[in-house]
Amino acid sequence: MHNLSRRQMLGTAAALLAGGLAACGGSDPDTSAPVRTTLLVYLLGADLESRSNAGTNNLLEMLAAKGSPLTRIVITTGGADKVDPAGLVTSWKTVKRFELAEGKLQELADLGAQNMNSGSTLQDFVTWGVRTYPADRTMLMMWDHGGGYHGFGGDENFPDGVPMMSMHAMAAALQAAKTATGVTFDYIGFDACLMATLEVAKILQPYARYLGASQELEPGPGWDWTTVVEAASRQPASSIPEFGRAAAIAYYDKQMRSGTGGSLVFSSSEHVTFSIVDLARIPALLEQLDQWARAVHAYHDSAPKQAKTGSAGIFWPPMFTSPRQLTKGVSTATAAATSAVDDTVERWKQVAMARLSTLAFGESPSAKDALDLVDLGQFAALLSEQGIATGPQAALQKALQDAVLFNITGSQARNANGLSICFPLGQRPAQQRAMYDTFNMPAGYLGLVDRHTQQAQQMPSVIYVAPLQAEGEIIKGEVASRYGVQLADLMQVEAVNGNVVKVTGTTPLFSGESELGMGYGTLYFSTEEWFQLEGQTLLLYTLSLQMREDGRLGSVMLGAPVRVQSRTGNSASRIVLLLIRCERDPNTKELKGHLIGARDIDLNDTDEPSDRVDYQLYAGDTVEPVHLQYDVQTQEPVRDPDGNLAITFGRPITLTPDSAVRPQPLAAGTHTLILSVTDLADEVSFSPTLTVTAA
Repeated sequence: MHNLSRRQMLGTAAALLAGGLAACGGSDPDTSAPVRTTLLVYLLGADLESRSNAGTNNLLEMLAAKGSPLTRIVITTGGADKVDPAGLVTSWKTVKRFELAEGKLQELADLGAQNMNSGSTLQDFVTWGVRTYPADRTMLMMWDHGGGYHGFGGDENFPDGVPMMSMHAMAAALQAAKTATGVTFDYIGFDACLMATLEVAKILQPYARYLGASQELEPGPGWDWTTVVEAASRQPASSIPEFGRAAAIAYYDKQMRSGTGGSLVFSSSEHVTFSIVDLARIPALLEQLDQWARAVHAYHDSAPKQAKTGSAGIFWPPMFTSPRQLTKGVSTATAAATSAVDDTVERWKQVAMARLSTLAFGESPSAKDALDLVDLGQFAALLSEQGIATGPQAALQKALQDAVLFNITGSQARNANGLSICFPLGQRPAQQRAMYDTFNMPAGYLGLVDRHTQQAQQMPSVIYVAPLQAEGEIIKGEVASRYGVQLADLMQVEAVNGNVVKVTGTTPLFSGESELGMGYGTLYFSTEEWFQLEGQTLLLYTLSLQMREDGRLGSVMLGAPVRVQSRTGNSASRIVLLLIRCERDPNTKELKGHLIGARDIDLNDTDEPSDRVDYQLYAGDTVEPVHLQYDVQTQEPVRDPDGNLAITFGRPITLTPDSAVRPQPLAAGTHTLILSVTDLADEVSFSPTLTVTAA
């Protein structure tokens, strides 16, 4: 028999005497049985529930679990603009409390309208749950959208409030609950995107022993909640790391099984990440991070101010093939424009190229929307391979390995080490900087980030983009940049009026196997190899690069915005981001883009982090490629008076099981092309237009 402390007994009595449950018209929970484990689930439905029933589906998984009378599963719901009188939860517009017992969901209370983005709502639930269900071990699960250091949540019923619960608000709620109950959670888990970051771990370290979360965006179906409940209910109780490991493996396996029932997405497991972090090890990891960052910073500052001249480079998309023998070389004008680059910039470029090559998470088509989350272990390792901070890197890697007890990854995230960190590639908005400073990360790390981002602002980067030239099917361009180029895209455009053009498609040049980082040279594209879906070009954004162990480019994750209409006709059309994995077949050598999912996206919202992957594609769905308008003079997208992007759409395409994005020749006729160049500081420049005729 579990013995309650005097404080726990008084706290439980006080909670019941307060009349919180009775006042709401709910029934009192039976707390007479001993409790070994209490699992508190903060299920903030948001649009995941209102659009795709994701919360309800996970509740059904819980109901399918074999529980234990020694384990209590306590759930609070709300945060979605949805009323469903026949559903498990009849209304998501109010905050409700439930207990899962004997395969049934028993409603305990309806607390009325409350903002689940508010720390006070979380604090109230946690305090009540701990007092009402005291146990040997207590775990807290947070369910909704996640944005790493940006926060958690997205209550649809309070659109004028804060868009997410900040990590500081969450920490304040947990501190208040700890003060009231004495609870330190054995485990805090996030069935939410991007929460396995060092910043999140630092914030939560005083309130829990272990953290379970994903570095990457989570697929919409989320965790395998049947396994979560059964693992929590196992008797005799497994250790917390064993519980976390079972839940992580089941989550991975669930994504392996996704795509049944006609879905065109056969597996979402490729980009799955999940890690179990020992929060007691975080202070030691932060100390090693500080030492490592100071060493990288010192390398930055030790560069001699000496002018140097580089050599010309040739850039050809290595993922593509060409029948033409190319001639190397750049023009005199290009070489002269970049003749004076000192070692300070060269060292900045070393760090920037390592950052560019590091596995990044939650990538967005908009640089303003980016969270700049990269894998900490891989970033440090890539710098160490260049001889930068090798000693501190070894100590940092050891501390990281000690902190991450378990780490599972899909094939496209195999370089993930279990914890991410924010490291901007170039310039970053002042708002992001102000927010990040509140996390009180080690001074050495903040100094390194400041040093890197300030260097990106000291001088213009892209200083020369030559007019394009056509040589048959080959399109040649020249570019020069002090910082180096990360991405180059050849855009297919149509004139609208004045300086405004409509962009109907792009074909990217990937920097992973090229020498773009040198900063200048000649770029080659082919009109014979444009990525198209059923003969239509797409706006393609390079989201991430997957490098092979030999340092060569393995695969590329591309995103293409489209308007989709479900085959059922029951849901309104919506804009999503098609996720396309591009790689060459090792047997046929054919370059192919595999459709692996779709992500909800708001092209007009640049203040929120990337969204959770929660849209399944089916045969019979129709999609229309998104076309955007740009002002070639300002090099900015065109917006209406309300600030919304000027969007048009291509022809409808009906998806089939064989639908794929493939490189194909441009359609016969006249086409207008523009070269778009993005440098390592995330600055974008355009070339003048070029008109070509395809046979």
